[in-house]
Amino acid sequence: MSASSRTIWQVAARKVATYAAFFCLLFWVGFPVYYMLITSFMDPPELGVKPPHWIPQKPTIENYREVIIGETGQRGDYGTTTEFSRMMPALLNSTVVSVSVVLLNLVIGGMAAYAFSRFDFRFSRFAYLGVLMTRVLPALSLIVPLFIILRKLKLINTLWALIFTYTIFILPLTIWILREYFDTLARDIEEMALIDGATRWQAFRMVVAPLAIPGLIAVGVMSFMEAWSEFFFALTLTNSLTYPPLLMSFRNLHQVNWNALAAATTIGVLPPVIVAFVFQRYLVRGLSEGAVKG
Repeated sequence: MSASSRTIWQVAARKVATYAAFFCLLFWVGFPVYYMLITSFMDPPELGVKPPHWIPQKPTIENYREVIIGETGQRGDYGTTTEFSRMMPALLNSTVVSVSVVLLNLVIGGMAAYAFSRFDFRFSRFAYLGVLMTRVLPALSLIVPLFIILRKLKLINTLWALIFTYTIFILPLTIWILREYFDTLARDIEEMALIDGATRWQAFRMVVAPLAIPGLIAVGVMSFMEAWSEFFFALTLTNSLTYPPLLMSFRNLHQVNWNALAAATTIGVLPPVIVAFVFQRYLVRGLSEGAVKG
């Protein structure tokens, strides 16, 4: 076989391997989502049939009605928990917490990242590494002191407990990404603003921040996703005030309401998916120009 023929076969083999890996990954990620969607439109008896139905025979929105209205148990003994009435308030609580965490991270993390990027103060590198190191601490090792502190502040079982906790744990990632992003921005325009009489705060607010919008949006989207999907602290510090821990209410001592759980999970997945889709362009650009640089 000639060298050119071997090259053609090698290129073809690489393409086949690439496409095979892509479709395997697509199936691995996409099939659970597909099964969740079809389950959410099935009646409980249809879910248990053999062979399984890959397309609902009699699609129904009753599972979504049960979750949204807060009623269940009207189609037989497939879960009668009263926690359903808390689903929509929990969805609202998750939204409030996530948006609050995004705003706090952008304000606090943005200013901190700008300081680390522009000022070479004493022990600045040590302080920066110290902030990043807090990210590697396991949540389990900090839950007891956090619980004691929040209990002293009378914040247990409040949204403020989650807002403060999530902000603390997401801030290192925010500072890291934004600091790297600020480093990519040319300082000439900023220095010209300072020469023209602008204060450092005015230069940051009117010059640097508008240029850093892709990085800020990328960090905001990631902060929203992390806060939205967090489970451990929401379960430990509150009485399941937010959406993820409340999904356990679909399980009782004897059974699990899989159909309503699939509907509730679908509803809970939609907000971060919509946010990521809307800001996809900024997310990719912000990450590629920021974190990847480091």
